Amino acid sequence: MTNTRAGLWAVWLAPVGLAMLTTSCGGTPVTPEQRRLAERAYLSPFLQNTRVVCEQLEVEITPNFHLHVSNPGVDKRHQRFDREQKPALVEKTWRNLTGDRRAWFTVTISEPSDPETPRIGKSPGTTYTVMNQFTLRIRERGEMTLSARAYGGIVLVEEAGGPPQQPHEYTIVNGVVKR
Repeated sequence: MTNTRAGLWAVWLAPVGLAMLTTSCGGTPVTPEQRRLAERAYLSPFLQNTRVVCEQLEVEITPNFHLHVSNPGVDKRHQRFDREQKPALVEKTWRNLTGDRRAWFTVTISEPSDPETPRIGKSPGTTYTVMNQFTLRIRERGEMTLSARAYGGIVLVEEAGGPPQQPHEYTIVNGVVKR
């Protein structure tokens, strides 16, 4: 089986395996190993060297994925950053105020870098170029989640080795890719 086919099977089977891992009789908590496997399944579609260009990006995570999502810098001449604290939720929003290309945001979801392990080159991940607005929601309670929704008038997706595509939106929710 080729890597591509194996990856497709992994993406297709991830939700089934994840449901089996995270549900148990009587509400018994999952083990740390089961949680680690579930985190890997959620993160797996983001580790495929995909590039996405979109007008808007919404990412929703639980704190265990915080280091996996980059936070763009802010140039106050062209951009605005807002942070809103709600019960059990932190919402961060970056906005392009001028519409200029130099005010676009770059957001990457990938493995966090380990300062003790030197690495040559970038680790695989999904890189989003956001033209207008990026919203990051961090849920402090509730079920584990890692989702990203790229949408707007322009959405371009280039998966590793594939031709660019123009879906209406590109969403990854808890390990499942939706086009």
